[in-house]
Amino acid sequence: MNKLERCRRAKEYHDLGFNCAQSVLEAFRDRVGLTEEQCRGLATGLGGGFRCGSICGAASGAVLVLGLLHPHATQNDPARKAYTAKLTKELLARFSARFQGLLDCRDLLQAKDLQGTEEVAALGAEKHCETLIISAVSILYDYLEELEEE
Repeated sequence: MNKLERCRRAKEYHDLGFNCAQSVLEAFRDRVGLTEEQCRGLATGLGGGFRCGSICGAASGAVLVLGLLHPHATQNDPARKAYTAKLTKELLARFSARFQGLLDCRDLLQAKDLQGTEEVAALGAEKHCETLIISAVSILYDYLEELEEE
């Protein structure tokens, strides 16, 4: 699945009423090896009505995907733990750089004139959260491509 297809898939899930994190995670379901139900359950509490000064749900969904694809899953492995922390920080830095340095959901919802990635325009997205979701998928897609080249 190419980047635009993943972005479209995330938008479609959001249009069905799923939260931002669920929508991003669902767009990468085939990559992370989870069922629809598992994706929806895992990301349930990371978006929607849980915007009380926390990281954007779309960014949270991207972090979930990154963690599932590059896990720190072995105890007493400080090198892997540091590596996954580095990956996560870089992903969040790329997301916030796209949106005026913002990462907090409440701040992003109040921001005006957010400039999403080119896929936002390509899909005709007009809603605020759609801009964040599609951009998160796009940024994550590009980052995963870079990581695969390493």
